[in-house]
Amino acid sequence: MNHDHISGYKEGEKAAWLGIGSNAVLFIIKIAAGIAGRSQAMIADALHTASDALTSIVVVIGFKVGQKPADEHHPFGHGKAESIAAKIVSIVLILLSVKVVSDSVKVLISDEINVPGAITLFVAGFSIIVKEITYRRVIRVGTRIESSSLMADAFHHKSDVFSSIAVLAGIFAARMGMRFMDPVAGIFVAVFIFKMGLDSFHLAYDELMDAAPPEKIRSRIEEVVCGCEGVAEVRKVMARKSGIEYFMEITIGVDKDKTVEEGHIITMRVRRDLFRDMPNVRDAIVHVEPASKK
Repeated sequence: MNHDHISGYKEGEKAAWLGIGSNAVLFIIKIAAGIAGRSQAMIADALHTASDALTSIVVVIGFKVGQKPADEHHPFGHGKAESIAAKIVSIVLILLSVKVVSDSVKVLISDEINVPGAITLFVAGFSIIVKEITYRRVIRVGTRIESSSLMADAFHHKSDVFSSIAVLAGIFAARMGMRFMDPVAGIFVAVFIFKMGLDSFHLAYDELMDAAPPEKIRSRIEEVVCGCEGVAEVRKVMARKSGIEYFMEITIGVDKDKTVEEGHIITMRVRRDLFRDMPNVRDAIVHVEPASKK
């Protein structure tokens, strides 16, 4: 693994630790406010924040395992650990949404609904600000290093922003006389959590199943390869993602009059350009065939 890839994993770790720290503080504040203010929505939001912290820890573990070098038993490295971490995060989100719905429905059915205390309004507002800042930082890093687990973690932070907005609205309505809006806000929170969970699960599933990369990645690969001296055409592009890295197998067409040595030199140019222009490329196998055109 080259230095750029190690730096990417390290940067991802730092972003995940930011989430762990902010979530730990917010959980303590929210659970205390939820209990003191007798708010089902705030308690549900606190549990959501606790799951944020736990899943961020899973992401850190995924990064630590993912950056381990290849060995005899894992010749392609350990990058899939990062995708597995993303899947764990998504499953936690989905299960949490079911828990929040269950608790909120029980409160509605029992009709034992309290009017939330004023402190819960201030805590919900504070949470929105903190989580939006955290989300923007984490999604920026996750997008730059193309980390599915970090982006899933960012979605988790964003779901906390939405949930805190729902909590704020629900608590405000409850204090205005519509007491049922507090547990209803809890159910609204669960809908956002469930959607985020499904999105991140789909992303992790694709990576674990070696799905084709996004069209923009494929287009970029073809652009780099076609721009290489000696390449007449690109016949086939196969790429799979492992952690934040890509493994590629590319078939190019070259002038049929080229010697074997000249064809080999062209493949070396293709590999050089891919590694230079696409820093997340871990390895690239380049096959040469006679071009159908000159």
